[in-house]
Amino acid sequence: MSNNTARSVTVHIMQREFTVACNAAEAPDIVAAAAYLDRQLRAVATGSHVPSPDRAAIMAGLNISHELLTLRKTTDAHARHHTRLQNLHQQVEQAVTAMQSTIK
Repeated sequence: MSNNTARSVTVHIMQREFTVACNAAEAPDIVAAAAYLDRQLRAVATGSHVPSPDRAAIMAGLNISHELLTLRKTTDAHARHHTRLQNLHQQVEQAVTAMQSTIK
């Protein structure tokens, strides 16, 4: 069976059942995402006593979006630092090679 085979997966969020179309390779991530969303919704609903499910969903979505954007910012910074370190490494290697060729 190919990982790209179309299928559906059933998840539970806030005691409601949803069927999501996906391919077989995505199914574990969909289940994990649904569980994470369920935890976030429950935390918002119980922690802040939000009066409506719609408001809890908006607040959980806002929290998750903030978390995602923070992670992206961190990832971008790491990528920039990695590129800078690669460039510095290359410059050092070139300088060492140039010095070795003048010594011979």
